[in-house]
Amino acid sequence: MSEVTATQKGAIGESIVAIQLILESDGRLSPFEPLADDDGIDLLIYDEQTGYAAPLQVKTRTGTVKRHPNIVHFQVRRATFDSNVDGFVLAVLLDPDGYKVVRAWLLPMGELPGVAGSNENRFVIRPSMKMGSKDKYSRFRCEGIAGVAERLREHFDRISDSRR
Repeated sequence: MSEVTATQKGAIGESIVAIQLILESDGRLSPFEPLADDDGIDLLIYDEQTGYAAPLQVKTRTGTVKRHPNIVHFQVRRATFDSNVDGFVLAVLLDPDGYKVVRAWLLPMGELPGVAGSNENRFVIRPSMKMGSKDKYSRFRCEGIAGVAERLREHFDRISDSRR
């Protein structure tokens, strides 16, 4: 029998994120999946209350860095990234057994280039999964999807308030 591929794991992770965002927001947030994610947008999050939407690039992992068990490694391809988009990169650590969200980091796309490491082809995010850590990703860290949903609601509320 073959193993679950990295692409399949990514699709599973995106589905888990989408389902949990609906549940944790009591239906206020509605994720939509584009037919093609050529631009790196995995989900479009529509806010039922304000009518605004934001693109979300989802990166999932089911483990930490072997030599540093509290560090999670995520990569965002430069070819599919646009810092001018008013959206977010959501990096998620999943429990490999139950595919539950252990930790998440919600980074505004415009801030990613300034905080992530990078090379010619990718941005590299290596946050600590410890909630008390004071690394450069701590301000983006959420304990789980409930925290992500709350930050997205706040984002949409700010947009709505600023346009009144």
